[in-house]
Amino acid sequence: MRTFFIFVFFILIPSLAYAGSIDYLGYSLKALGSVIIVIALLFASVWALKKLQINTKRGGRIKILDRTYIDNKHSLVIIEVDEKQFLLGVGNEINLISQLVKNEENN
Repeated sequence: MRTFFIFVFFILIPSLAYAGSIDYLGYSLKALGSVIIVIALLFASVWALKKLQINTKRGGRIKILDRTYIDNKHSLVIIEVDEKQFLLGVGNEINLISQLVKNEENN
């Protein structure tokens, strides 16, 4: 709603006030159309990049199963590599804390 008022007061009304000598309405509509096309292309490219990124991650040997943040820079991560699970400490460096045993009741 707010953008509609901005559009009306800053684009259409000045265009209509000076419409006698130059076609400001036409120029304004062309500019608005160009902005809409650029924004649509931006959203389409972001969507396409997200889709491509998801497809490349599937089928890999390494999977992140869970992550718990301890503070802003440190976290605990459970990963799975070739059916084996590991608990890692991630901070300034990555440390192997332990290899986890899969519990068949939970899986």
